[in-house]
Amino acid sequence: MIKKTLKLLALLVATLMPLTFISCGGDDEPTPNPEPVDPTIDQAMSPLEQKQYLEKVALEFMDQMPASDFRTIADLATYFKDTYGEDYDWDDVGEWGEDIIDDLTKALGTTTTETETENYGSSTYVYNYIYNNYKAVLMASNFTGHWTAKNGHWSLEQANDLQFIFNDKSGNRCVIKLETRGNTTKVHAFNIDDWYDYDWSSQGNKYIRTEYYDRTNYIIGVPEEIILTLTQGSTELIKVNVKINLSSLTDEEFDISKGAIDVTANVTMHNGYKIVVSQVKYTGNKSASASFEMTKNGKKLVTMGLSSDVRDLPSVNVSAFSEESFDVDDYDTDNTTGKITYSKVDILGKVQIQGTIDDIHKFVDYLDLAEDNDDNENQYKSYINQANALTDVNLFYDGSNVKQATVKLEPFADENWYGYTYWVFEPVLYFYDGSSYSTFEAFFNDRDFKNTINTFKGLTNSYAYLIDETINW
Repeated sequence: MIKKTLKLLALLVATLMPLTFISCGGDDEPTPNPEPVDPTIDQAMSPLEQKQYLEKVALEFMDQMPASDFRTIADLATYFKDTYGEDYDWDDVGEWGEDIIDDLTKALGTTTTETETENYGSSTYVYNYIYNNYKAVLMASNFTGHWTAKNGHWSLEQANDLQFIFNDKSGNRCVIKLETRGNTTKVHAFNIDDWYDYDWSSQGNKYIRTEYYDRTNYIIGVPEEIILTLTQGSTELIKVNVKINLSSLTDEEFDISKGAIDVTANVTMHNGYKIVVSQVKYTGNKSASASFEMTKNGKKLVTMGLSSDVRDLPSVNVSAFSEESFDVDDYDTDNTTGKITYSKVDILGKVQIQGTIDDIHKFVDYLDLAEDNDDNENQYKSYINQANALTDVNLFYDGSNVKQATVKLEPFADENWYGYTYWVFEPVLYFYDGSSYSTFEAFFNDRDFKNTINTFKGLTNSYAYLIDETINW
């Protein structure tokens, strides 16, 4: 199970991860710090100095993001849940959506049969799956109208966009609005199978079970631009602007080995927060890149960047991932890999973790082999060392290219069972003075980071309370 998970992780990291980002699709690649260099004696910070600096930055970062910043949005969401939630009459909205989907679903007049055979002793079991094929093309332009909450139910008026209109607890008019612009690209996104019957038959020692399904291929119309807004009175609480460019599709299929995607989005909030995930581009069997930035009133809180190449992906359509029978082991991923040429996380411009992986597939393979030999100290350590040789991950401060610490995986004896010692690995910080901390937990201990841990607990508790009262339906 772990080996399959790691293989899938390698495939996803090298290829599909960029598809989960929302981006600003610029032409520039993420830019790393200047070429890293080892510190001189005068430049090197001791582990104690680094602990003190990291705690200072952590406290500053948490101070920038109090839960109270999101109180207005949370209060509105809570009121909406309590007032227009499960006790409100949504039947007309549900029937409206179902009717539209039913009208857009067309029978193709074809069937597909899949067969599996299993042998047990002298008996043979045959499983037939017969699918009646349907197709539904869902376009945003099909789902339009203004729904207004009044007198205990939602009332519909015809319109060219989609809006849900309601009042907050003070009587202010609130609007959730969805608009689309530009041309639309049709993409086969997923299938849904609905079982409706089965039968059994036998011929001597041969037993046959046949199951019948309606299979609907859902084709999604992806517009060039999507705009989603939430307003409360005259205040625009949230605005999300997304631009999407899909290319190199074949018969409405996005093949991860051939397709290309470039998506653009900005999220702007009334409280000064802005999220921009930019420079995300993906081209099958070529390259992938992404950059994320979160600011508050123009001040950068977090930035992240990733750039990699992609090689030897199998031909797999995105729609296949939704199929119940999908198994990554059915595809040849033996040579699938990607070289992460740059990966970086930056906090407040003061702390940076930056690194590379030369070959993702080999890196995961070495971890697989270590796991297979976790009761053999020499082999386990050898594979972890080979994995480390593929990585270069370092800690920097204040945008400098001077490495203050290096992150490596290190093996540790975990437990003893029946005379065997089993091994595990953990990330370890190595410092210029030659010292190291056996685990991250040892470095970030609750004595040296007492203020940070207490502040973090308080922050997470306040966010947890805010979220709990908002989404606890």
